Amino acid sequence: MTELHDPGDAVAGEKLVAVGRKISKVHLIPQTSAHRAQAVYVWGKPARCFIDISIRLKS
Repeated sequence: MTELHDPGDAVAGEKLVAVGRKISKVHLIPQTSAHRAQAVYVWGKPARCFIDISIRLKS
């Protein structure tokens, strides 16, 4: 499994799993159109994020 370690690295998926010792409150952030996205910060040594469901590309 590939691991990204540098600030600014990102993962993308339809469903992500974050694992850590401390999780922040949910923050609403702007997203396209009338949809709003939610963001949380996860702390840990190490905090990790896994892709549970990958992105489905429409053809």
